[in-house]
Amino acid sequence: MALNVGGRGLAFKEMREMNAPWRTVLHLAERCVLRRGERIPLGRKLYFLERGKVRLTQQSLEGMEKILWYIHEGCLFGETPFFDPMPSEGYFTCSVESVVWAFSPQSLDVVRREHPDLLMNLAQSMARKMRALSHQAASLYLDSVLVRTCKFLAQRIVPGSDPPVADVGISRQEMAALLGVHRISLYRILRQQEESGLLGPFVNKKVAVLRPEEFFEIIKN
Repeated sequence: MALNVGGRGLAFKEMREMNAPWRTVLHLAERCVLRRGERIPLGRKLYFLERGKVRLTQQSLEGMEKILWYIHEGCLFGETPFFDPMPSEGYFTCSVESVVWAFSPQSLDVVRREHPDLLMNLAQSMARKMRALSHQAASLYLDSVLVRTCKFLAQRIVPGSDPPVADVGISRQEMAALLGVHRISLYRILRQQEESGLLGPFVNKKVAVLRPEEFFEIIKN
């Protein structure tokens, strides 16, 4: 029961299988198994996530952190530090044990020569990430915490669930970091909507939408 919520709604959508064709060239990369919570070194490596989940977090000079997105299986990541040697203020962390493949500059040169179609796929996925970031910036500036929360949940509605259930997949603290709000503000919004009967309780990282028509009307406003 997902809804087309427009560009700002897609700002918080998780990324999956954007670079699936790269599975055909994994023999050119180095396989790495990383533990949950382990940071992935950035620099002259382009990574492909075969299994697991990775999050990108940006950190300010003052130490403030903002989760930008989550990446799932079938996606490349680390493109910016790979192509741009400037120091990075962001870092990738494994949310669960993950299997990644690291492409070196030399292996990427082989891809360029023998599989030019994969470079087009890479360009397309980078464009989607840039669009997601621009929509995310707009949503953080224009949408209220309630609207942002509902748009986030709408993108995670389990197909066929009745009443609709959003499978969030992350903790409320992580959700707050992704939505750019203090965790207490998010807790307050969820509690208020639970008390009003719009949403059910946040249980096992899932939330039921008890009044779907009102819920989707909030998103469209």
